[in-house]
Amino acid sequence: MSYIGKVELKASDIRTSGVITISGGATNTVALGGSAPSVQTVVLTVNGVTQATNTYTIAGSTLTLSPITDFFADGDTVEAITINDIGTTITPADGTVTLPKISAGTGTVGQYLKTDGVNTLSWSTVASAGTIGDITTANNFFQNWNTIDVNTTSTFATSINAAIIGPITVTGSFVWTVSGILNIL
Repeated sequence: MSYIGKVELKASDIRTSGVITISGGATNTVALGGSAPSVQTVVLTVNGVTQATNTYTIAGSTLTLSPITDFFADGDTVEAITINDIGTTITPADGTVTLPKISAGTGTVGQYLKTDGVNTLSWSTVASAGTIGDITTANNFFQNWNTIDVNTTSTFATSINAAIIGPITVTGSFVWTVSGILNIL
């Protein structure tokens, strides 16, 4: 029979790295059981002795001894317990958010995420071929490079017309490989 009554109220999310035995030489880092917002949310024990919070730093899910000249010795047992209060915001460390963690949001097919300034992102649509390089307005010009100074391969699909306006100079011993049909005007 299932339990009838109040469900246990959870005030914190507690994770552990498990007991890690350092092997293969000394190291100054250990992986946490989850992301921690600060050293105050981590209880670190080394060989059963709780460490002061000023002896390590936290970056995302990695704990590093501070100063970094300190090391866990080969054979040390280390455990890191992270305690995060439910309902508090946890800000990931800089550079730790990966693409799978970013929500697709309201973007649609053919759009890309762009920056509109410092810390501002928005979805934008890729311009159609008819608006790229538009030279029908006075004082708008098409421009292309005129010197190849690195080994370069240009590939052109057979389903499009490709042209550049020359002359084009290949400098030194560099090679320009053209795959497909390219018209130089």
